[in-house]
Amino acid sequence: MTTNEFYDVFMPIVEYYKADLSPAVIALYFEDLMDYEASELAAALKLVKQTRKYPTMPTSAEILEALNGDESAKAQKALDELVYAIGRYGPYRSVCFKDGAIMSVVRARGGWVKVCNLEGQDWENFKKWDFAKLYKIYAKTPQICPDYLIGESEANNGFNGVGGNEPVYFIGGANDGKFMGAAKFKALTEQKSPIKAIVAGAIKRIGA
Repeated sequence: MTTNEFYDVFMPIVEYYKADLSPAVIALYFEDLMDYEASELAAALKLVKQTRKYPTMPTSAEILEALNGDESAKAQKALDELVYAIGRYGPYRSVCFKDGAIMSVVRARGGWVKVCNLEGQDWENFKKWDFAKLYKIYAKTPQICPDYLIGESEANNGFNGVGGNEPVYFIGGANDGKFMGAAKFKALTEQKSPIKAIVAGAIKRIGA
């Protein structure tokens, strides 16, 4: 979700609750919610507005709860996406999931290569128990996910001092199946600052 999309969906709710939010606080909301589609955020905010009894501005946690809905169902959908990606890309390619919580789970279990290579009872235990438990934790903090998951090819080439521009494949969302060179991806990620972007946009909008 872009900053403009976020503003279009989020600011009417701020006005509805008559909340006096500083640009920095709006930035914190954006950082927590930016991984979702604007349509998803709009639906969640509508649900919050219709069901919440308090007159104060809802917190990020409340909005995320509305976004996540049935945690078990969402965890199963995320697991299905992970299994699909493992089958399609395997351990050698670097990948970036739109759902950052998936990447946080994979990192917690040792990284992309290790998870791709799980076999037998270890793989069954991961699917049946570990994934859902970890996913429900990380889904509450999508902003702390890694930028992407490094595949074996990129890891080996980096260790040997060669390569450096292996493709990073996107999984989920509008860019599903597309890819970008790792060097360009890293450069864009390093330049990207959600906090700075939203604060600058908020200041511009309010004429400060």
